[in-house]
Amino acid sequence: MPRLGLLNMFIGFVILFLCACGGAFIANDMTEAFIRDPAILEGWQLTLLKSAHGHGNLFGVLHVLFGLTLPYSLANTRFKTLQTAGLFMGSVAMGLGLIWRATMKPSADIDFPAIVLGILLSAALLALVSHAAGLGAKLLTRE
Repeated sequence: MPRLGLLNMFIGFVILFLCACGGAFIANDMTEAFIRDPAILEGWQLTLLKSAHGHGNLFGVLHVLFGLTLPYSLANTRFKTLQTAGLFMGSVAMGLGLIWRATMKPSADIDFPAIVLGILLSAALLALVSHAAGLGAKLLTRE
């Protein structure tokens, strides 16, 4: 179990590092856009890139917190491994997935990328709620 916690913390800090690096590029793009044409700042691509940066940081922190709280959950190790995979899927969806989505034009229709991102994000949400349940179960036990 401690290795799974360390794995989650490692993933979290790698994601935070990558988002910090990506944030510098976004800041440069925003500065250039503001100088040339401030209307660009509200564009689809820039909005999704800013969102990917913010959500990537969020999921990095979630991985670290998940790793730190794993010992307190009553879930078994196999289930915790599945939770780690689900949380990682959300990290991919809200980081790289949003960057991928930014390369496409916006659409009102549900398309293949939206379905993929929805499935990955749903796995992360299931991981989070099930971890909360495991922590809640531990909270209710007497030790």
